[in-house]
Amino acid sequence: MSFTREAAGTGKGRGMAIHNGNEKRRFVVILALGFLIQLTALGFGRFAYTVLLPGMKTDLGLTNTHMGFFQVAILTGYLLFAYLSSHFVKRWGMAATINLSVTVVGAAMIALGFVSSFPLLLFMAFWVGAGAVGSYIPLIPLLIGWSSRSRSGGAIGFALSGTGVGILLTGYVASLLLTRYGDVGWRSAWVVLGAVTLLVAMAGGCLLREKEKSHKKTTEDAGRKTVLSLLYRDPNLRAIMAVYLLVGFGYIIYATFIVAYAVEEIRFSVREAGLIWSVFGLFSVFGCIFWGMVSDRLGRKTVTVAALLLLCGSVLLAILWKEKTAIFVSGGLFAFTFNGIITLIAALFGDLIPMPKIDRFFGVATLVHGLAQAVGVALAGWLKDVTATFVVPFVLSALIIGLCPAFLMSMKDKVKR
Repeated sequence: MSFTREAAGTGKGRGMAIHNGNEKRRFVVILALGFLIQLTALGFGRFAYTVLLPGMKTDLGLTNTHMGFFQVAILTGYLLFAYLSSHFVKRWGMAATINLSVTVVGAAMIALGFVSSFPLLLFMAFWVGAGAVGSYIPLIPLLIGWSSRSRSGGAIGFALSGTGVGILLTGYVASLLLTRYGDVGWRSAWVVLGAVTLLVAMAGGCLLREKEKSHKKTTEDAGRKTVLSLLYRDPNLRAIMAVYLLVGFGYIIYATFIVAYAVEEIRFSVREAGLIWSVFGLFSVFGCIFWGMVSDRLGRKTVTVAALLLLCGSVLLAILWKEKTAIFVSGGLFAFTFNGIITLIAALFGDLIPMPKIDRFFGVATLVHGLAQAVGVALAGWLKDVTATFVVPFVLSALIIGLCPAFLMSMKDKVKR
């Protein structure tokens, strides 16, 4: 009898060990796919435009106004589908929504390599933005479901670091093709980047899965809890949402105009200014991973406050020390912290929001964040025209970011550690 029980216990333990081993291997696969999805859909989809813009402009005879509308089209798709993504998740699930979105990004990028009509360019740009956000928002709750909330910072950080790697690769591929084919090389670049994105979508279709418990049907009570009701009941969520809004407004000013500031006011050459983009990509990779993992150990609130203070300092450095070395240090510190802050805010939301509501809440939060970016960059451009310097917009950026720690310090200690 005892032998039977012992054997049964041993068999049960071995079965649990096999199950845990399989689950860990599957988590590694999910994490790798998350990294590749961010690399292609965000790193390629959202940011390839920046380095391909000169070739597109020359080859198609477009003006700066035309290219500004191209960016507006991407942002419009991004913001609209930030709100709609939760409806697709509810209907199809997180994994299917992500895979479809990555496919849309890849197909739209390939199409951009063949079109010459400006309205068609805008149409494809819209779908690049829509697919990019559709692959990003559901990925956060999917990763939290696989990693557990206590370790979600590191998992989210690793996946989001793919965006920085995508930025680096985009610069390399674009430079290679533009050097070889001249101003028409932008077409080949869009096609190559789009084809790689479709390969990732195919891999996701085969391997990307939600953890069983993470996509169970929500209860009737949970279904009635809207985003507004969650914000109304939880002052911590209101504080984090305010920080996400202010960070969107503040960081986009520096991120948009630092290269122009370096060229116009610090006398960077075009080649030197291009290196700032490489610095951004490289340091953002390490920042995502570092801040996410540190927050899992030391606590979200404390680490996020520290990151925000460093972000504010990086902006001030660029205007207080007007030297080329300072601009590279400022750019590296900014990139190291700002992508990490996005990771930290996503983890903060994940710590507080019920799992069935994370995708919808994060979709609304991303919409608010994106609208704040649109207002911030428009106001900064106007301030530059009025004052004839980027110093005033950068001071505004630092002030807005500097307000954020006060909101976090007001939070009650319900968040992780």
